[in-house]
Amino acid sequence: MLDQFYQKDPWLLGEDIPNADLFFSNVWLKTFVTTSGITTGRAYQRILCRYEGYHLWFYFGEKDGNDVGEHIAQRIIDEPGYARLVNENIICTADVLREFCETIPQENLGSLTDEELWNIYETHQTLHSEYYTWCWIPVAADMFHNNVTKRLKEYLRRKDIPEQDINKTLIILTQPIEKSLIFIEQEELLKIAISFNDDNEAHHILETVSVAEVYDQLPKIFQDRIQAHHAKYYYTKHLWVSGEYTIEDYILQLKEIFATGISPKEILQKQYAEFERTRIEREKALELYNVQGQWKEVCKAFGDFMITKIYRRYAQLLAVHHMSAILKEIAKRKFLTEKQVRFALPHEMKKILLENKEMGNVLQKRTRRCVWYSDRDNDVIWVDNDADKIFSEFEKQENAEGITELCGETGCVGYAKGQVKIIIRAEDMNKMNQGDILVSIATDPDIVPAMKKAAAIITEQGGITSHAAIVSRELGIPCVIGTKIATKVLKDGDIVEVDAYQGIVTLHNK
Repeated sequence: MLDQFYQKDPWLLGEDIPNADLFFSNVWLKTFVTTSGITTGRAYQRILCRYEGYHLWFYFGEKDGNDVGEHIAQRIIDEPGYARLVNENIICTADVLREFCETIPQENLGSLTDEELWNIYETHQTLHSEYYTWCWIPVAADMFHNNVTKRLKEYLRRKDIPEQDINKTLIILTQPIEKSLIFIEQEELLKIAISFNDDNEAHHILETVSVAEVYDQLPKIFQDRIQAHHAKYYYTKHLWVSGEYTIEDYILQLKEIFATGISPKEILQKQYAEFERTRIEREKALELYNVQGQWKEVCKAFGDFMITKIYRRYAQLLAVHHMSAILKEIAKRKFLTEKQVRFALPHEMKKILLENKEMGNVLQKRTRRCVWYSDRDNDVIWVDNDADKIFSEFEKQENAEGITELCGETGCVGYAKGQVKIIIRAEDMNKMNQGDILVSIATDPDIVPAMKKAAAIITEQGGITSHAAIVSRELGIPCVIGTKIATKVLKDGDIVEVDAYQGIVTLHNK
């Protein structure tokens, strides 16, 4: 029976994630239809998620998603202190999640009992779900229907700001006034590069020796600096099933800094200068347009949402990275594959661990292709013919032929023209050249090195507090977000014009 699939409110694509599983997505999607209403006053009524292996597409009802967004947007705009409360709790729940996950053992897991493994699994599930009751709020308010962005634009129009300047003014007013963890991580790497620049021997080794051999030939003080950076950030490549930065990855990034022909000290000084320039520009705009009271608080909150987005994302990446060791141990112990373990729901995992329930055949079917439906009271997973039928229904709707213009929201203003490179994950970055137009479903920390080379960035998903918008602002790169179909219309080698002042992308060679 597919009654839950065929309902009046049409399914709207929320996110397309190329490397995710049921273990991770269950955390947030089940939260959306249950406890998210505790912090917002309005939970989603239902969600649907389809999986092709580790490729995930999740959906909610189109009207339902807009109603949730409108409800939260109204609280952010009209309820004094609510946005600040959200940001404070994003930090708090991210810290709690990180602190617990730092205690998850990564070695000698064979000494743990099945009950101890379940306790770790269950505690992670609980803390990660509590994290999402707060951390999803800025996303729900603006990513899918731009509910807060639309209200801010309406406010700016009432200030008699010309329509062609609305996007630019919005970007200025919502500029963060603190550094994100992405900025801080890159700042720390540039400082390591500066130390190379100040030492002739180390600099010579970095520039002349192959990536694989650099580390062993460096003086110990430089090895220690790179090792410390790696120990601090290695997990940020774990999206969302696998991935971990190596020492060689950071050596390559250092090489790429010097390959720009600009000294790392100058690069860092320019970043500091740009950060200060945008801060001053924001203060002047607040005064020029007389932005006061709640609207001033909302503008600041939007900037803070960008900072807390990256803060909580780093905690989350550590969580899924460290839980991978637990999932591998469960797989080994219960004679399952890791992929099978990643497609069990929590109540099923409890029975697998504590009752030795046999689910190998069921889980194996899910790893190929499955569809999961959830509402407050129900969970249904379809496989085989039922899953294939649902996939066919969605595939009928996907047609991007003949489209030569894309529209989205402005992540960072500017203009660029260049050659498209589709960059989804870190393994795609080798094809990215300086001055290319980076096109992605949505950007994440693992592709920041490619983003730094881009003349412009285009994404299918995301609002103005998305990762792409945050990084593009920090780098000063034109960015158009939320185009919905960019990777379906554009292909590697296409020539596009990006007008990020108006949020328009024009394809020129079709």
